Amino acid sequence: MKTNRKKKMTEKNNCPHCKSTKLEYYPDVDGASWVRHIYVQTKNGWEIKVFADEDKDVSTIQTGKIFQEDMMPYMYCISCTAEFHGRDLA
Repeated sequence: MKTNRKKKMTEKNNCPHCKSTKLEYYPDVDGASWVRHIYVQTKNGWEIKVFADEDKDVSTIQTGKIFQEDMMPYMYCISCTAEFHGRDLA
């Protein structure tokens, strides 16, 4: 069992419908996110900054962090436009 969990944390996940790896995760779909984001004005426009509750930069995370922080992760496949629950990842 630990082997599967380790695999999900380090490898790309696939859409359960079309097997694409072009996935999006929406942490704030229910308005109760574990991350917060702000836009900071820069010379090039507005740049997004993403933080966890402890002010840690979480702009890049592993799959395991999603499941650790979000009990109902909402996913979207860019390739086939499927919407699915994160636990359905193939």
